[in-house]
Amino acid sequence: MPKFLPTTKKELGSRTLDIIIVSGDAYVDHPSFGAALIGRFLESKGFSVGIIPQPNWKTDKDFLELGKPKLFFAVTAGNLDSMVNNYTADKKVRRNDMYSPDNEGGKRPDRASIIYTNKLRQLFPGSKIVLGGIEASLRRFAHYDFWGDKVRRSLLFDSKADLLFYGMSERGILRFAECQMTNDKCQINSQFQIPNSAMIKKDISEYEEYLLLPSFEEVSTDKKKYAEAFRLFSLEYAKKHPRVIIQPCQGRYLVVNPPENLSQDDFEGLFKLPFAREPHPRYKGKKIPAFDFVKFSTISHRGCFGGCSFCAITNHQGKYIQSRSEASIKDEVQNIIMKQKDFKGNILDIGGPTANMYKMVCREKEGCSRISCIFPNICKNLETDQKPMLKMLKQIRELPKMKHVFINSGIRYDLALLDPDYMDELVKHHISGQLSVAPEHNNKEVLLCMKKPDFEKYLEFKKEFDRLNKKHNKKQFLIPYFISSHPGTTLRHMLDLALFLKKNNIRVQQVQNFTPTPMTAATCMYHTGIDPYSGKEVYVPRAEERSLQRALLQPYLEKNKRQVIKALKELGALRFLDDLL
Repeated sequence: MPKFLPTTKKELGSRTLDIIIVSGDAYVDHPSFGAALIGRFLESKGFSVGIIPQPNWKTDKDFLELGKPKLFFAVTAGNLDSMVNNYTADKKVRRNDMYSPDNEGGKRPDRASIIYTNKLRQLFPGSKIVLGGIEASLRRFAHYDFWGDKVRRSLLFDSKADLLFYGMSERGILRFAECQMTNDKCQINSQFQIPNSAMIKKDISEYEEYLLLPSFEEVSTDKKKYAEAFRLFSLEYAKKHPRVIIQPCQGRYLVVNPPENLSQDDFEGLFKLPFAREPHPRYKGKKIPAFDFVKFSTISHRGCFGGCSFCAITNHQGKYIQSRSEASIKDEVQNIIMKQKDFKGNILDIGGPTANMYKMVCREKEGCSRISCIFPNICKNLETDQKPMLKMLKQIRELPKMKHVFINSGIRYDLALLDPDYMDELVKHHISGQLSVAPEHNNKEVLLCMKKPDFEKYLEFKKEFDRLNKKHNKKQFLIPYFISSHPGTTLRHMLDLALFLKKNNIRVQQVQNFTPTPMTAATCMYHTGIDPYSGKEVYVPRAEERSLQRALLQPYLEKNKRQVIKALKELGALRFLDDLL
């Protein structure tokens, strides 16, 4: 049986652990699960690590299971923000949780980082506690919270943890662990910094160069100040070498240190760690849906330079791409082939936030503060060659016992169109029957707010996709994703899109109703009604209009008929009812 990180007293034995990770996710020992990745990484550096997965926060038992760590507790809400995980875009409680056994909801609390940290403070007074994961990362500054409809302080203030880690923080948490091991105070100052970290300080006189944001008091009461703060830190993080960022809050200061990527060897070394690549035996007989998506998949790179307004990846993983070598990816896939007993010859995905950004780099050594490298046009300094990805994919699909290598993590069709060979290989070899792409809307004004390419690019891509399907005698389908209720979108815009879809016989099966999640430009627009980069006012659909816009994307559903009629009445456009239905 594969060896897992300990989760119980029985598995731990008489040892005392250096670090205990508390996670809102079930424990799947796989590099796509953040808690497992950090745990294995720290273990490889000589630290003993255990995991408490999805503890019952209503009792003490689970939190006491592994005792008190020698160094610190590391808390994460999981691979998703707990509020996004627990609630729909309409603020209704979700019944399902793909990161829980048998997809069962209710296994993690709302605002899990705060709840877990408070529980640990109560049970283990004096212990060091650090935060990490997507919830901590995207709530590191004062931020608008959709579920409370207010601006909240940095999560570090509300949780009262000692330190917060954001983004790809392996190097930062390792440095902190090493300091704790040697009893170094690890003061964050101009001489010594822990990368990818945030700390609360009473005095900042030691700092000489930094970006000062408007205070929490300002951004929580003045929407223009909120937009200004967002613009400042997002432009700073677009640089290759951002400065320390400081935000005053209620007489103290949030100090956020710059990010620092792993070395190439350490990055590739993550995928050589002794992962069991399966759920912990405690879940025997139960399915964890998120694992099924990644079981026969691998990560080719980190980062995304798309800069879409509704996405926080740039502010989390960074704008600049860090790619693995072909040899590193090939070695991991061979490991899957040899060790995964139920492998049937199909790799389900090789990709990252955007699959076809693999090995794309900026030719400028210092980069720039441009939010997107491909909107409104493709930057002249961006290396857009997709040949390295074609080379890597060819190597993988020629491995023994390999039948298919698919790409399911999404591509940028505007980049794909730059390379006819990539398009040809994609359609010929790497689609599992359908390819999902995200035009998001067909209206130029809306797409401008989203920082997405003109809809004509999607139509051009579809035309080429259809041509290549015919050329290779394939029957594959293009599945377009659209967003309703995004800032800048009016009810009329949604009707125009609905009519376009009906005219072109496109029946949307899944609709994403815009959810204002922390640290995205679109959420800034939703809260303030201001485009943070241009300073211009933006129309924001709210309240019932959000459900009306969503209904217009699926007018064929009987449950949406009443709302579709209401939307058409408001627009004076009932004449289109038969066209939609």
